Amino acid sequence: MAQNQRKTAVPLQAPGTWANAQAILGLVLDHTRDAIVVQDVEGHIEWLNPAAEAMFGWSLDEALGKKPHEFILPPGMRPTTERLKSFRYNLNSNLFGRYHLTEHQRRDGSRFWNQQNFSVIDLGPLDHQKKIVITCRDVTDQVETEEELRRVQVDLQHAAYHDDLTGLANRKRLSEYFASNLVSERLKYHGIGVLQLDVDKFKEINDTLGHAAGDATLVHIADALHAACDPNDLVCRTGGDEFLLVCLRINDPDTLMDRAERLLSEISTPLPWKDQTIRIGISIGASLCTSGNCTGEALIQRADQALYAAKNRGRGQVVLYTKELGRAQKAQQQLARDLKSAVAEDQFEVHLQPQLLLPNNKITGCEALLRWNHPVRGKLAPGVFLETARKTGLMAEVDYISMNLSLDALVNLRENGFPDMCMSINVSCAILADSNYPGLLDWALQSRGLPASSVCVEILETTILEGGDLDVVTAVDRLKRLGVRVALDDFGTGYAGLAHMSAFDIDAIKLDRSMIGRLEHDPRNRVIIRSIIRLCALLNMKVIAEGVETNAQLEILRRAKCPLIQGFHLARPMEVDAMINWLRQHTMPKAPEKQG
Repeated sequence: MAQNQRKTAVPLQAPGTWANAQAILGLVLDHTRDAIVVQDVEGHIEWLNPAAEAMFGWSLDEALGKKPHEFILPPGMRPTTERLKSFRYNLNSNLFGRYHLTEHQRRDGSRFWNQQNFSVIDLGPLDHQKKIVITCRDVTDQVETEEELRRVQVDLQHAAYHDDLTGLANRKRLSEYFASNLVSERLKYHGIGVLQLDVDKFKEINDTLGHAAGDATLVHIADALHAACDPNDLVCRTGGDEFLLVCLRINDPDTLMDRAERLLSEISTPLPWKDQTIRIGISIGASLCTSGNCTGEALIQRADQALYAAKNRGRGQVVLYTKELGRAQKAQQQLARDLKSAVAEDQFEVHLQPQLLLPNNKITGCEALLRWNHPVRGKLAPGVFLETARKTGLMAEVDYISMNLSLDALVNLRENGFPDMCMSINVSCAILADSNYPGLLDWALQSRGLPASSVCVEILETTILEGGDLDVVTAVDRLKRLGVRVALDDFGTGYAGLAHMSAFDIDAIKLDRSMIGRLEHDPRNRVIIRSIIRLCALLNMKVIAEGVETNAQLEILRRAKCPLIQGFHLARPMEVDAMINWLRQHTMPKAPEKQG
């Protein structure tokens, strides 16, 4: 029945009369956007409003006297004729007064999600005087959006524990594995073997045959490791071309070395790829715990030291950890002593890497990256010494040095023609746990005449997971009250990144370079990244893609409407003076304001 032909059952009467109230109610029901269905207690339709006619595709005349389940349920879900005939509403059930979500079918066969609310109108003591009123709303768009977000979260949670390319476990899963009761028991009473593998000259495979060949190599190694596994063993991809196999039931060196040698032989077999052959070489470090006096972490460290020795011996080797290799730890101890001197003698500087705002191709800020000017070894990147700083309790001091050097660099940029430049600063658990940190940061900003909004504090997602007693919510809140911006760094490498986005008042997330590196070759990864960017836009959060190394990656991110990028494709980290020159070549600096 066409809506313009329907009329309210009761015509308007004089104002104030009951009949007039009924007429007004009829008009409201006819024009409400929600679909309304009235039934008797046996489910027969007695009335539909126009919105219900439009929703289901059936007119009032056609539906009158029928039971909705005859035609609104998809064929496979419809009840039998006997059940339809015997149907009767139980007026005391929990059906009433609650929302119910059901998939229904329109007359044209299309399906939609119907949010329904059932209520009873009691017009008298008899059954025929009790009416069931159902209010319906099409919530298909909302349901599909929620399903998409759930799928993204499931993907991110899986990615938090697994390597995207090979499907192997990652370091996070490895940590949980060693903490499990099964593995702890083996460590304590029986023994465990660990094999650490690294692909020899993997960069040459990528450079000569392309990244697709490199990926095929990694998958080939992963498959071989899987095949060598016993039940309850664990295979991990722990780095770009690094793998680790935990052999849960091996407790003697001969058996462990035999497995390592077989892996070396199998993986080194030439791999056919397209019309070429990939020749793969690997080095393996092995460690064994048989006395119950070592931890999983110690086993991995020993295997890593053995792997280092294997590579130094000419690659393509298997080396078992020995006490002699343990002496290499002395070098690490020397590094710790050198680091303590470096903190006391200010042997640090910062290098800057620019960040590009894609919508207008404008450099809006830089990330400050700490470098150690070692008196013997030269400039050292943070990866060389930060773990040592953490273990020796120097992390907070290193963080404060980095903070002050970063702010000095920002002043330098602003005084040299770039007054709108911002700076991103990395922080650790150690400095976040310091209740004095916000005050010291505030003083450092004010003493340099810098606005708080010019600084973005980057917190690693792993900092949230491994912070121990650190109250990250409170730490972030202190920084936000100060006026600085806060970003979640390396998003996608930790567990439940979406949960972190909702739990902490952050301004931006930085997509981890491991996600960006897969953009060109992994459609599924592109879908995940586009979904994250859309979700962040809805939450008014910026997204920064780090590790952008190719123009193809940049254009994919541009099409996905990613706001900011940084990476080698734009520029490598550089000293402050070099950054000023770089900015002058790539932007037009503003003239400094004249002092009155």
